Amino acid sequence: MKFKLKRQKANKSLLDICSSIIKKNEIDVPRAGPKIVKGLPPILKEIEERGLPSSFVIKKLKGKLGYGVFLHPKAAPILKGTPIAPYAGEVILRPQHEEDDSDYTFSLVSGFHLTREEQKRWDPNRPYHPRRLYSIDLDAEKVGNFTRFINHSESPNIEAHFLKTSPFPFELIYVAKKTILPGEQLLVCYEGEDKSYWGALKI
Repeated sequence: MKFKLKRQKANKSLLDICSSIIKKNEIDVPRAGPKIVKGLPPILKEIEERGLPSSFVIKKLKGKLGYGVFLHPKAAPILKGTPIAPYAGEVILRPQHEEDDSDYTFSLVSGFHLTREEQKRWDPNRPYHPRRLYSIDLDAEKVGNFTRFINHSESPNIEAHFLKTSPFPFELIYVAKKTILPGEQLLVCYEGEDKSYWGALKI
């Protein structure tokens, strides 16, 4: 499988900027609980070795819907609260007004300014502007893992959690919202929910 990135691909300086913005805006980023901390290592190992964990299958969907991720018919049910995997991609800093047509990008932190020195480093092709707004995005279009094939539904069975996970100050983790039975498609709601990544960031 092409997409075998275990976790987000991030420059430490960008993560430091993100952490600073999160702290400044008093955004609550809870620490990952024991179930996620214990459950992630075997998932990450399988992603690294084979791309798609053995308990899942990817199928072509009808029409122009692309692909979807399903729990293997012979796999054990996934219980509520079980980690699925990190949503992996490249962490990118870009001007907030810059158009992004990728279907695989989530905004981690948005609506912040950079100092002159930071703009010179991260946005050297534009003249300095103290009021220009920036965002830090997680883009899985070119690099990522199987979670990029998990589709949207208004009745999801997984949700995205924005959590502190070692070694990252924050990470986007997909977690089972309810019990997922063998053969069921994994679905996530891209809209805000109280305990989701979008809800946590008030988006």
